Amino acid sequence: MVLRNCLYLCTIRNDLSIYSMGFVDTLKIDENVFELTADSELGYLEHFAFPFTGSGECIVPAGTAFAPHGPMRGDALYMHLIEPDDSLISKMKEMVKSKRYSELYDRLQGFSFYITEEQLRTLPLKFRSGSLERLLEILVLLRNPNNYK
Repeated sequence: MVLRNCLYLCTIRNDLSIYSMGFVDTLKIDENVFELTADSELGYLEHFAFPFTGSGECIVPAGTAFAPHGPMRGDALYMHLIEPDDSLISKMKEMVKSKRYSELYDRLQGFSFYITEEQLRTLPLKFRSGSLERLLEILVLLRNPNNYK
């Protein structure tokens, strides 16, 4: 199971009211659907049933499509898989089992993928809708919401 509703785990602070759903929704981040054109390493967060979040990286196969859906931090966006990929998720689950907190495996709730600004600029991506330029503009707007019109 991939968790899509983990949008603000790393961004909730009292002074970050710009990340309210209303502001993020107006940016239409999820209209920028892309797929990897080559196998690529992407980061993800591992969510467990109590206040613990791990992280990892995995090789995601070419052709895998994602839609960004919210801010992670100033230089990254959370994203979700467009089509379920059971083999990818199974591989990620096996990686969790082999880590130092493998005893937490039975509490695993899912994963949140993310992509950084640097990865947007350098990974081999093909956009199904939207554009790289729009996603980069969205990242700038998320860092400087006062410039949003």
